[in-house]
Amino acid sequence: MLVKNERNSDIEKLISRSYRLFETGNFLEAQGVLNEAYTLDFENEEIKSALRACGFWQQRVLSLESLAGDGPRGDYLRRQWNHYVSRYKTGFNHPLDEGSARLKRWVHEKALEHYRRQSAMSTDSEALLQAGRCLKALGRYEESISTFEEALRSAGKEDARILADLADTYAIIGESKAAKVLMREALFLGASKIDLKEIASPLFRRLIDRLSEIRDVNGADFIEWLPVYGAVWSVFDVKRELTAVEYGKLKQTIYALKSEIADGDRNGCLTPRLINLFIRLIDHYQSSGVDRSVIEEALINIKLLSPSVYREYFE
Repeated sequence: MLVKNERNSDIEKLISRSYRLFETGNFLEAQGVLNEAYTLDFENEEIKSALRACGFWQQRVLSLESLAGDGPRGDYLRRQWNHYVSRYKTGFNHPLDEGSARLKRWVHEKALEHYRRQSAMSTDSEALLQAGRCLKALGRYEESISTFEEALRSAGKEDARILADLADTYAIIGESKAAKVLMREALFLGASKIDLKEIASPLFRRLIDRLSEIRDVNGADFIEWLPVYGAVWSVFDVKRELTAVEYGKLKQTIYALKSEIADGDRNGCLTPRLINLFIRLIDHYQSSGVDRSVIEEALINIKLLSPSVYREYFE
């Protein structure tokens, strides 16, 4: 029994050592350590899964070296991480939680280095956005927020992707009011540009998951319905009055979209987009204290577009 306990202790030490090597990206040495552990227990599923993970990332390190440019290298690492989590790791017979957590830190620290070098060479809002995402994945939320704000200053104030990530990070740290305002703004400016896989906060994940129960998450129109049902289900319950310029642009956009939808809504995106515009218009009216008849006109338009949404939201 003592010999068996000593062997198990040795295996645990070797596995822990290999995980520390994962975090530094030293996969060749980690592979040697895991092979030593494997000779002690050929049936250990954690060792076998760790060896598979090690081989996966060692191959990616070799491929990374053949890429030119910091931006492409950072993108490659994040892309491969998503592939590892969503597809490759699902075939393991062990959850490999600690090993994958160490790998996550290495991948995102390494990608962050590349994005920071890229953004230092020029004013690159894309590199700053990706750097912010790496920081968010690493749990460094205050740095992430600062980086997203820098990306916004570089890209201009109306970048839906950056606003969505900034909103998501605020939600993670519990700043729900700012999160709701920013996410609603992002969805208004360009819902189709937002990558929902980048959204991690429980606040917004719950909304996405709930909507997926009634709408096809893979449909082109799914994300266009997100701000609509976010309002219907009182997630986006923070409202603001528009400026005169914003109000004028909103009215013009509504007019243009009504003309466009008159010719049909082939992929189903125009209907929720237009409903969202009317909801935004109603919020503005309610904040500015206009006559009720003006609000009723907007409500009639929503009822014509979707009687079910009208019933759930307004009746």
